[in-house]
Amino acid sequence: MATISSLGIGSGLDSEAIITKLVSLEKLPLTALQNRAQIESAQISEFAKVKSQVAALADAAQAMSTSSAWTARSASSSNINAATISATSSATPTSFTLDVDALAKQQNVTSVGVSAGSNVGAGTMTLRLGTWSGTAASTAADAAAAAAASAAAAAQSAFVGGSAEALTYDAANTAWLAAVAANTPTVTNQQAEDDALAAKNAAQAALSPADVTRLGTRDSTAAALVLANNAAAAARPTFIPSGSSSDVVLTVLATDTVATLAAKINSANAGVVATTVNDGSQDRLILRSKDTGAAAGFRVQTSEVDNTNTDATGLSRFAYDPTAGAYGAATVGNQVQTAENAKARINGLAVTSASNTLSSNIPGVTINLLATTTTNYNNVGGTESRASVTLSVSEDVTVAVRNVNNFITAYNALASNLAELTKYDQATKTPGLFQGDASMLGIQSVLRNMAGSVSTGSAYARLADVGIERQLDGTLALNTARFSTAANNGTELQKLFVTNNSNTLTDGFALKFKNFASGALATGGSVVSKADALQKKLDTNTAEQTRVNDRAAAVEARLRKQYSALDAKMAGLTALNAYVAQQVTTWNQSKN
Repeated sequence: MATISSLGIGSGLDSEAIITKLVSLEKLPLTALQNRAQIESAQISEFAKVKSQVAALADAAQAMSTSSAWTARSASSSNINAATISATSSATPTSFTLDVDALAKQQNVTSVGVSAGSNVGAGTMTLRLGTWSGTAASTAADAAAAAAASAAAAAQSAFVGGSAEALTYDAANTAWLAAVAANTPTVTNQQAEDDALAAKNAAQAALSPADVTRLGTRDSTAAALVLANNAAAAARPTFIPSGSSSDVVLTVLATDTVATLAAKINSANAGVVATTVNDGSQDRLILRSKDTGAAAGFRVQTSEVDNTNTDATGLSRFAYDPTAGAYGAATVGNQVQTAENAKARINGLAVTSASNTLSSNIPGVTINLLATTTTNYNNVGGTESRASVTLSVSEDVTVAVRNVNNFITAYNALASNLAELTKYDQATKTPGLFQGDASMLGIQSVLRNMAGSVSTGSAYARLADVGIERQLDGTLALNTARFSTAANNGTELQKLFVTNNSNTLTDGFALKFKNFASGALATGGSVVSKADALQKKLDTNTAEQTRVNDRAAAVEARLRKQYSALDAKMAGLTALNAYVAQQVTTWNQSKN
């Protein structure tokens, strides 16, 4: 096919102009289609805004549709460093004092130190959760026994170091005690006992007055040690295993270190968390209960391969079982934190909790305990430094006001936009994008009818009764004075919005608007159906434009082919004409 620039050369016609005009005639419908597409695109864009505004109205109505939206509570604490408070809508407005006597704690024990990186000793370790009682008294008794042992040892050292006579007496006393032990009913050896006693008495008579004083001190401290040991044995604490847990037994290898032992404890998930600490020269094992509360305490029992289970060597160094004695982590002087419940008083009434949160004492109220407020508190007697915290719960109408304002804002945005889209501007003679559109006018009508409808089940029947008043332009405005009066009229305001009569005509207004908006946005709803219809119209327009362009292209191709053929034909005729003219000229010249 000849190029566009060559069209018409053969025929002498302005073929390009002819084709252009003929194709333009074929494309004449495009102008109307394109203009309509611009309107349809604008309608889709504006309707997307309407859809968004309907969704916003649904959200605002949903926020008002539950009773809790109208019964919000605010809570405050006079000392937020000691306790904080929160309240749900079910809480009754109230005020009370709180005294925090003790915070809930985890059990925390630290082992004796071992050489860094050394082995802990082979055996088994048994962990069990439970409740300790009497640990404070047992610890005090063990400390007293240790002090008595130290005093007895010092008195013994002072006596035997006094003189040669003291050493002689000490040896004679030891021999007499051995003779007494040997003189049994089955093996009678009274004479040996008597001789040993005589030797002891003679050695005692030889003591100097200073030695006698030191002897008395030694004997009294020895007697005190016996009493202290007996008291320590009697004061052993009790451990009540938790019924919801069981023994967790770990196998400890001869090659295990403090670090590997801690890893085994943590992997066991026994409710005990282990940490390894190096104090600069020694490794220590720190054990703490995972949870707070008295029932989260734990016992650690060990069994060594050499059966020396309570000595100061091997795996027993990491045990904590004061019921069996003051060894391992229960060694006298080793710091231990027992697991404890939180203890507080609400208006003087004692309450306890395994955690530092009180959530079941007052319906709808949660109290977080952060610090104690009493010093040396004793619920039996004793001294007390009192600094009570005042906690208050009150109605919070700001939530209801905010929800109503959000609803009015959402309603007005939708109503104003619908009015703008469906209006006819008399001054400019310009219609809105949806002027006369039945769907848009229908949505607008439903909104206005609902805003002016009635609800039953409350002392109020209309929105205007509580200060939500319709304006001349179709929007809503809040009369704060009237609304405040309604807000203070018990639950009547709440009922106006949330009463469910199972009747769309008389339901509470929050339910009315929520159900309308949700239905409109649902599949098959008025909003979704309109959006689908608009998109379908634009798609149809686009397809029609494509058909017009395809038809014009086909016409243009056909015309170019026809005019190219005409050019070729005319070019041949022109050449023949020139030839004939040349021949005639030649003939005339030859004739002359």
